[in-house]
Amino acid sequence: MKANKLILFIIFAVFFASCENELNLEPKQREDASVTLSTESGVTNVLTGAYALAANGNAYGGRILLYADLLGVSGVLNTTDLRWRGSFGELRQMYIKSMQSNNIIIEGTYARCYEIINAANTVIENIDKVKDPDKQARMIGEANFLKSLAYFDLVRFFAKPYVSGQANSQLGVVLRPNAIYDFNADLSKERSTVDEVYKVIIDGLNLAYTNLPEENSFYADKYAARALLARVYLQQGNYALARDAANDVIENSGHSLSETYAGAFNHETDKDEDVFAIQITKQTGVNDAVTFYASEDNGGRGGDFTIRDAYLEKFSDPDDRATFNYVNEDNGRLLTSKFTDQFGNVGIIRLAEMYLIRAESNLRAGTALGNTPLDDINIIRTRANADDLATVTIDDILLERELELGMEGFLIHDIRRTKRSIDISTNGDGSNVLPFDADELVFPIPLSETDANKKITQNPGYSS
Repeated sequence: MKANKLILFIIFAVFFASCENELNLEPKQREDASVTLSTESGVTNVLTGAYALAANGNAYGGRILLYADLLGVSGVLNTTDLRWRGSFGELRQMYIKSMQSNNIIIEGTYARCYEIINAANTVIENIDKVKDPDKQARMIGEANFLKSLAYFDLVRFFAKPYVSGQANSQLGVVLRPNAIYDFNADLSKERSTVDEVYKVIIDGLNLAYTNLPEENSFYADKYAARALLARVYLQQGNYALARDAANDVIENSGHSLSETYAGAFNHETDKDEDVFAIQITKQTGVNDAVTFYASEDNGGRGGDFTIRDAYLEKFSDPDDRATFNYVNEDNGRLLTSKFTDQFGNVGIIRLAEMYLIRAESNLRAGTALGNTPLDDINIIRTRANADDLATVTIDDILLERELELGMEGFLIHDIRRTKRSIDISTNGDGSNVLPFDADELVFPIPLSETDANKKITQNPGYSS
């Protein structure tokens, strides 16, 4: 992973610059790792640097949300919910389901996730420098949370989907259980299975839940770990555990839904609905979701990803979510209002998602832990000023996820876990349908990785 050679400069110097500036380091920033890691402040800075890496646009600063939409929509003009209008060829490859192994945007995300993992491992391995036991536990928890978050998105994008009830022996991603300090060493390693990667993710989140405090400013806390665990269990189809984790967050975290749907978005400090958000400041970069979803006046590129009538037609009337959008007067494109503050935080987990997970998991499990599925769905709908449902089905809940969580990074993952297909035929006539586990819906292992790692296996459908 030659891209990771930058990690010594990035995490040990806590360098917050954008991707374009990562190589422009002053000599004073090139601090030797052994010196940095010999003190408590040095190890603390590495953890801070891990959050900075996560905030990069290639990771949780916005693009990972975008990828899920690009892969999940059909791309057929007369049937697609969202249309890609941007000039980035690398992103268009995702939209048309024809990715290349030399895609530099995919390469950037792959490298960034492993840099987060390496920073987290570095903190864990050097935690003895931290003398206060409470601080030590908190830092172990935060490091495990960030590592699990990165592995979860790596395995969801770069591997075939987890399928409930199967062995899941398909190749996942490379597991790096130890920190890497010498990037001149041979780092070649084969990918672990999807099942093995999920076990590491779950173990890490359980460790995080055990070690983290209930409140931790804007950093990951106990309930951020529990909420991510609910998402992981839902992806696996483990509905009882997903239900329990989501219920724990709803009942015990102290988080609450914003009074209005609009109130859940576009803020520069965390609100009650934010279970975990990436912090963006004018010093550290911009919200990259804004870059691709917003008008120029709101800090974007004019609306690279636009809303189509097919999406709006899914809403009932009334519903505040159906009108939570605006027209870019410069080009006539209809854009979501979820991303209009280029320095606003990037929401990773909202409490609304926990209600949707609890509702779906309870319905599938035939239980009513915490609330009935119908009441949970109507809580979400009432906040949006939509009419209550009289009854609820799984299809109703899946639709509610699209209405509530649209453009927030869920689409392809929900399609894959529910084994739905994507019709990419020219006219949407069903003549070219991709199944949920199609090769075209999996990112290629980047060419830079296959060049450097001689033991790794490329995904089907791609050349190394």
